[in-house]
Formats: sequence, structure tokens, C-alpha cells
Amino acid sequence: MEPVGKAMSLKDTKWILPQAPYTAGPGGFSWFDGNEETGWRYQDSFHILTDLIQDLNNEGFSSSDIFIISFSQGACLTMEFMIRQPFSLGGIIPIAGFIRYKKRVKQDATDASRETPVLLLHGEKDKVILPEQSRISLKIFKDAGYKAELHILPVGHKIPLQAKYLIENFINMEYHQV
Repeated sequence: MEPVGKAMSLKDTKWILPQAPYTAGPGGFSWFDGNEETGWRYQDSFHILTDLIQDLNNEGFSSSDIFIISFSQGACLTMEFMIRQPFSLGGIIPIAGFIRYKKRVKQDATDASRETPVLLLHGEKDKVILPEQSRISLKIFKDAGYKAELHILPVGHKIPLQAKYLIENFINMEYHQV
């Protein structure tokens, strides 16, 4: 994600790139631990995000000034995390992700979290997580009362240059509405 932050033309921006807490093979990390049989653990990941947001609040950033940009597994985590929070953020930007617990979104979503705008981005040629997953996520978010939009881009499982402008416009538009 570091190249994404460096490519952005956003003034007065603090970028934080957290490390996923679970090990995934030699030298790898994951935001989720487990499998379909044993169940998925992600509470340590939720704690990392909660602590980061609290630290930013303590530094003087209001929650409406905080945006989470995430990719693939991080995008899945961001969506699952945000709906369950007793607050809203400036926005979330999940790229090439999916909602694992689709049927639970409406029941788990908090009124405050519904104030968080959502920009979904996905590559139309993505073979790792099919773009249909973002179309499903868009419908789930809208049905649950979120302001959400989706852009399908002509790439595979990656963050393309075109995403830069969509992300900048989304952040600038949402930030200036506060």
C-alpha cells in the first residue's frame, strides 16, 4: 500500500500502513487466521484498527477525517470492521475485496457506521476475487442504508493508476462535506 500513498496528491495527509497480525507462511502476514472448518479469527485485526483510530483521535484527528484504503484481504477486513463500529469515518475504500458474512451485515451494522461513505473498486479481470463480489457488496451496503458506489476498472487483482483519481476525488468530496 505504500506506493498507493506516495502516488496520491492529497495535502496534509498522514499515511499509516499497519502490519497484519497473523502469520501466513514464511515471511507472510494475514488479517485473518483459520479456515472454513475451524472458523476465522480476526479479532486481533479489529483491535489494530480500533487502536489506530483511537490513536489518531488522540492526536486530534476527528473520525470524519479518517479514511481507510485497503486491498484484497485488507478490503474484506475493512468492510467487516466498519459495519460493527459505534462511530463513522470519513470513508472506506475497499479494493478487490468481499464481505464474508453477507447475511449478517444488516443485523450487525450500527446506525453510526451507516454514516460512513463507501467507495468500492475492483478489477474486471480479477481472477483472485471475482468482480461480482464487489457488485454483491455494493448491493449489501445500499440495502443496509450506506452511501456506496462501485467502479469496475480494466485490470486484474491489483490497484491500477486509474484508482488514484477515484480515491482522491472520493476523499476530497467526502472530506469537504464535513
